[in-house]
Amino acid sequence: MTKIGLVSLLLVCGVPAMSQQRAVYADSSAPVEARITDLLSRMTVEEKVDAFSTNPTVPRLGVVGTGHVEGLHGLALGGPGHWEGRVGRGYETVIPTTTFPQSRGLGQTWDSALLTKAAAQEAFETRYAFGKYHRGGLVVRAPNADLSRDPRWGRSEESYGEDPYFVGTLATAFTRGLQGDGKYWMTASLLKHFLANSNENLRTSSSSDFDERLFQEYYSVPFRMAIEEGHANAFMTAYNSWNGTPMIENPVLRDVVMKDWGEDGIICTDGGALLAAGEGPSCVQDAAGSGGGDGSCGDQSVFGYV
Repeated sequence: MTKIGLVSLLLVCGVPAMSQQRAVYADSSAPVEARITDLLSRMTVEEKVDAFSTNPTVPRLGVVGTGHVEGLHGLALGGPGHWEGRVGRGYETVIPTTTFPQSRGLGQTWDSALLTKAAAQEAFETRYAFGKYHRGGLVVRAPNADLSRDPRWGRSEESYGEDPYFVGTLATAFTRGLQGDGKYWMTASLLKHFLANSNENLRTSSSSDFDERLFQEYYSVPFRMAIEEGHANAFMTAYNSWNGTPMIENPVLRDVVMKDWGEDGIICTDGGALLAAGEGPSCVQDAAGSGGGDGSCGDQSVFGYV
């Protein structure tokens, strides 16, 4: 596991005094894998199940987790979608953030360096809001690495374009800006929506059907580039299926993304996808049987393929 284990999953503070000397997970100088292994050995089954949600906090061990935020073209902590969140019967106070052009507009700049700069500004604001106001989270659901070949599919404003190399280059640039180049990431880039999330209507029940060549040479290219070159270590699976198999349990997650590309961080569902798959009980059982765990947090779930 890479830096994501420290940035997006585990923010350790206030470790109980009696275990401080022997808590490897609280030692920032220890190897990441050793810290994770030590932490897992101390967690109860219930705590491990809870950690599969988008709030992997472990209060008993002094571990403060971080949630996810939207940020395709700037940190979303307000706006018509009320990304600021609810409190009681109302909403939290909106925290002003910088809004950049939508992804389509960013793509039209043809300027990867500019996208890295914009994403770096977003990362700074994301960490500031999380640290000062305890709002949002450090896992940013961006960039969108989908390809948009036809405007009739809908939601094409979230995509940089239709060319795989072009989209991959910009997705990689945005990922680098979000994560930074320091010892620890500023934020963790969570790519979406893998794979071939090409239509808005009936997206929860449709299947994108194409051969292996189109997978390797077209639809998967931007994701591969952002993972291999941008070092993204998190992504969201699409609602749809590929050749009849739902993406949340598609073998390509393990056989290609993990084994070939080296992704070993977060794999999460899109909102409500696990519950929808649960209507067909075999889906959840198959996912568990292939090595994936799952947990629900509202309408989002995180798979840990370990």
